[in-house]
Amino acid sequence: MSNTLILGAGMAGYGAAKKFKEAGVDAQVFEKENYYGGHCASFSFDNKWIFDDGPHISFTKSDNVRKVFAENVADDYYEFEATVDNYWKGQWIKHPAQINLHGLNPELNTQILTEMIACKYEENKDIRNYRDWLYASYGKTFAENFPMKYTRKFHTTEAENMSTDWLGPRLYKPDLSEVIYGMLSPATQDVHYIKGFRYPNNGGYVSFMSGIEKTYPVNYQQELTAINLKDKTATFNNQTKVQFDHVFSSLPLVDLIHRIENCPAEIKNAVNKLAWTKCVLVNFGVKRNPISPAHWRYVYDEDFYSTRLSFPGMFGPGNVPPGCSSVQVEIYFSDKYKPLTRSPEDFIPIIKDELIKLGILRINDEILIEKAWLSPFAQIVFDHDRKENVDLLHGFLMENDIHFGGRFADWNYAWSDESYLRGYNEAEKILGKI
Repeated sequence: MSNTLILGAGMAGYGAAKKFKEAGVDAQVFEKENYYGGHCASFSFDNKWIFDDGPHISFTKSDNVRKVFAENVADDYYEFEATVDNYWKGQWIKHPAQINLHGLNPELNTQILTEMIACKYEENKDIRNYRDWLYASYGKTFAENFPMKYTRKFHTTEAENMSTDWLGPRLYKPDLSEVIYGMLSPATQDVHYIKGFRYPNNGGYVSFMSGIEKTYPVNYQQELTAINLKDKTATFNNQTKVQFDHVFSSLPLVDLIHRIENCPAEIKNAVNKLAWTKCVLVNFGVKRNPISPAHWRYVYDEDFYSTRLSFPGMFGPGNVPPGCSSVQVEIYFSDKYKPLTRSPEDFIPIIKDELIKLGILRINDEILIEKAWLSPFAQIVFDHDRKENVDLLHGFLMENDIHFGGRFADWNYAWSDESYLRGYNEAEKILGKI
């Protein structure tokens, strides 16, 4: 038997708990909130409306994760293919914009196409940052009119301040034939890098991880306040002190490091250089259905706070009452680049007005519910300070036998299935030491 701690009852914590339970190892799960889910949490209002803590849908290719998620909802899930579009200067453009430029100003399209052709023949491109990558991939005009605008809203900083190690398949790089066809025709093929999605029919996205309550009792409202690596003790906000042999943490690096007693100065200095976004989520329930042709929509125009819109009632039918719709709007801030200076509730009338201008809401719509809150950890900002300092922090934790996993523990872009597997696989490493 080994005294093993799991810090955080989110998706990575669930993966770790699942593996420990399968191995018959005792573990204790500690969660600072009074609910499980972490970044994948779902919130119910008036027993009618469900909003997730930011939009979540499952598109995992892992058979194991698909099986676990399906079992947790007794195979009661909704499958769909998403429709996505973009708002740019008063127009709705199919996603991705780079192959759906039909109807834009001919002079603009000519400049975009000319530069994209030139990009195909340029060699030995010096890629020092995300802006360089965008220029090299799409040309200056498209880059500055589309992704660089969105970067300022979503990542809260300029493209030149960002690295490129987060991109993966997230930005589609088309053939010239696709660009030309999309300029000439209003109808193009769907090329989104993800096709099929799953979402629970009831209970919100967090239902996919409801099995965490079948692993170990979760110690709710237990926030880590201190961890002593020498004595191997963890102290929580109710003054409970727990001795441990092994730890798996899905806590954000910035939270975990600041709670380590006698932490070296260079480690504290490194964690203070990390950047991340926090997100104000503004949510409306509307007595009208449908209110959108797309499952989610990106807003490029920088005179709108609204950055990404999603429609929870289109993800899962149990998220809204019959005949109703819902919309969730994301607005991004960061302490490092774009501090938040208002309360989340201040944005409700502002966003309502923006949704009317965007054509989502109507002036005479009956709004049945409106809620706003702050999600304190939303996205990693992949700036040039990230990699070196994250490597240093991770090395420090590994030297002290602290295992970790999850989006903000790894300080990397991770979807929910990847976070689950990180916890599961890291637990397997711990089992090798028991």
